[in-house]
Amino acid sequence: MQMKNFITLIVFLSAVAAYAADPEPKSQYVKDILPVWEVSTQNALAVARAMPADLYDFKPSDSSMTFSEQIVHIAYTSLWLTQRFAADQVQEYSQPDFSGKSKEEVVAYLEGNLKKATELLVAMPEEKAQEEVKVFSGKMLKRYVALMFVQDHLANHRAKANLYIRMNDIKPPAYGFF
Repeated sequence: MQMKNFITLIVFLSAVAAYAADPEPKSQYVKDILPVWEVSTQNALAVARAMPADLYDFKPSDSSMTFSEQIVHIAYTSLWLTQRFAADQVQEYSQPDFSGKSKEEVVAYLEGNLKKATELLVAMPEEKAQEEVKVFSGKMLKRYVALMFVQDHLANHRAKANLYIRMNDIKPPAYGFF
């Protein structure tokens, strides 16, 4: 089996195992989106693990985040936004500074926050998914629509981090499908 197919299979099986281990989602939205979310979070972890530790401070320009900052941003905002939109846990935005932290610490932070975000999604009941919440633009949207932004935001920053890997002539991890 080619390495790319093998890696894709591993990512898929990891997502299936994570999905099977989670308690039953409380809303239809989460039942529908969870397989996509699980693969997306596994893809983010694969990207975080693919960059060598000595390149975690790499950034393509002075105005860009470092690779480490991209990963910490994914970790922080995925949980922060999910807390806000799935569980009404509104908190001031206060992304931690991971300067000087190791690759292992950054990856562990990402893994832990994505796990907590997944737990919040799974616990959100159907009635709550259908409620409206005010989003940053001031618009009122159903929670499940606001939560789509969390997935989009994660994918956006994962793609940026993936590009950093390519800019260093490193083959990025294979994209996993659900």
